[in-house]
Amino acid sequence: MMTQPQTGANRFRLKKRVFLVIPLVIVTLVAVFAYIYYSMGVASVTSISLDQIQAVRIFGNGNYPNRNATYFIEVQVWSKAEALSVRLDNPVFEVNLSPLVEGNQTLPGGMILAGSYLTYNLRLMVDESRDIGTVSFPNATVFVQMTTHAATTPYSQTVTARDSALWDWNTARRSSRTTDNARKSSG
Repeated sequence: MMTQPQTGANRFRLKKRVFLVIPLVIVTLVAVFAYIYYSMGVASVTSISLDQIQAVRIFGNGNYPNRNATYFIEVQVWSKAEALSVRLDNPVFEVNLSPLVEGNQTLPGGMILAGSYLTYNLRLMVDESRDIGTVSFPNATVFVQMTTHAATTPYSQTVTARDSALWDWNTARRSSRTTDNARKSSG
């Protein structure tokens, strides 16, 4: 069987197909990589969580029921996805100390590097003559909530994360802990 030599028309059709397939492959690859990168950004922002590391009560001056105490709470902010770095814009921390003592604090923003965390130190001052009985308790549940605008390069949203822990003030050790992470989007 003899093969026919390729003519100019056959070569032209082959080149035309190659020139059509190459851009289609490039567009498909770019779209797939863009989707993966965007998904990593979404996962990094929406997986932000809090973890109370330490809480200490230090007495100020005075005696019961006219004394003051300062509560220092150390909180770590994690992006559990660990895929991309996440920028936090001036997070607002709300601290509730049972029974019925609350305060809030706005702290400078920062960057959670991939695979790392940010540490924030919160301070809550309590005047026992105003909040009767609060300082006398040997332990208390501390509720911490953070609201901030979190962003990666391809994605951003407002995030709210919560954590609660029962602290024993005599030993400065955590008795128990529950975590509740909630997210809300504001575009």
